[in-house]
Amino acid sequence: MEYRNFDCEIADGRARLRLIGPGAPDLGELCDEFVDLMLRLQEDNAVRVVLLTDGDHSFELHHHLDGLADAQPQGGGFDTLAADDEISGRIITVIRECPKPVVAATRGDVRDSGLGFYLAADVHLAAKSASFTAASMQAGLIPGWGLLHTLPGLLGQGRALEFLWSGRTVGAAEAWQLGLVDRLLDEDMYEEELDTVVDRLRSLPQPAVRLTKLGVQQNQQFDMTNMLAYEWETQQQCWSSLETAEGLRAWREGREPVLEAPTQPEED
Repeated sequence: MEYRNFDCEIADGRARLRLIGPGAPDLGELCDEFVDLMLRLQEDNAVRVVLLTDGDHSFELHHHLDGLADAQPQGGGFDTLAADDEISGRIITVIRECPKPVVAATRGDVRDSGLGFYLAADVHLAAKSASFTAASMQAGLIPGWGLLHTLPGLLGQGRALEFLWSGRTVGAAEAWQLGLVDRLLDEDMYEEELDTVVDRLRSLPQPAVRLTKLGVQQNQQFDMTNMLAYEWETQQQCWSSLETAEGLRAWREGREPVLEAPTQPEED
């Protein structure tokens, strides 16, 4: 597949996906490309972590509001809205189901549907120059992109509603205080600090990373008893893996692990 919206560079265990192409991309085309890329990277044993960054443009995606506004009085347009919702569901699902860490990093303006795209990642990094704006609700549409689930978990119910209803833009410092951003990166050292985070993730034994991600995702569905049982079962899977064996050897010998074992679940 030819990619018009992403540039993908694979090196040293990382895959870096940069947003390129038009500033207001076609959502359907962007989704098809992203899902295809993610499925390929998921199966590539050379890739241990996926980094999604802004490139030519930031995380700024929009509903086709002009077309919707024209079509709605004639009883049309909902098929377009439904298609956009299907797109967001496909993107969020492929990120959540990816067994490898997915990190989103930005130094620009994250706006509208782009906020849901950015927050779908496992870890969220931002330069101090970044800003964040949810889609405006003045047109009478809910934000979508799973934000009604994601934002209350990050901000709490009241702050989530205030952020969505107000339509205001928050800077990176406030976004970090609220919980939209997991770590702020210094503007002058942005690439270096980004490398440090990604290098750490790619150096971790993958079975433990994959099973920790799955456990955290199920936190709201599990009570403590079920989570303890999950931890016991998954700890046994980690114990039997080649990468954990190398991690333990490296720990005992005081060196960095050399992790070259296959990362696919069936080969752990």
